[in-house]
Amino acid sequence: MDYRKSHYYKKIFFGIFGLLIIPVYSYLFALNGPGGDLIIVTFSQIGSRYGAIESLIFWGIIMAMYYFTFLNYLFFLTGSKSILFQINLALSCLSILVTVFLPFAPSMFPLAAKTHNFLARVSAISCAVTLLIFNFAYLKIDKIVFYKTLAVFILVVFINIFVLFYFGISSLFQIVLSATFCPYLFLNLIFLEKSPHFDIYAIMEKAAKAKEESRDIF
Repeated sequence: MDYRKSHYYKKIFFGIFGLLIIPVYSYLFALNGPGGDLIIVTFSQIGSRYGAIESLIFWGIIMAMYYFTFLNYLFFLTGSKSILFQINLALSCLSILVTVFLPFAPSMFPLAAKTHNFLARVSAISCAVTLLIFNFAYLKIDKIVFYKTLAVFILVVFINIFVLFYFGISSLFQIVLSATFCPYLFLNLIFLEKSPHFDIYAIMEKAAKAKEESRDIF
């Protein structure tokens, strides 16, 4: 198997989705709001009040899938064994999916709307915590990579907190959230690739051989 080609295709996939498709789709989805205003409504309100519920659900699905598959790939590459990370990853992805499927209609479904709002906040916090936990996996690989990813993570969090406090919970905040955390994940992969202490292709070859050996046993 050509491990370089396999990794290259995955890198292209994650790059196109994280740097282009998700940010652009998030912005286009936000334009479904009143007059295309990015401040006065959230994604949830756009989905429930302006007939874009299917688009909201699709946005949640691609966000959760991208977040899960990319972090799962990085988890595999680093050889991390953190149970806490795996639990947080599963819970954060699940909360994203449940959130977008729950209707946000306070007058008709007050309990569902309150649960929706609660899970939306849980999803954002859980994703941030999961990324922070994973960041420490780099300490065993390359401290330079650890410091780089930590610095970028802090910058991304700061940008999102600034937008949140200045504009409130809005479509703009959710656009910025998706347009910063997705590229942050991609930078993790770039930093790993450039590390002189880490060989991605050796890891992939080792995993493939272990898989073949386990098949031979049975």
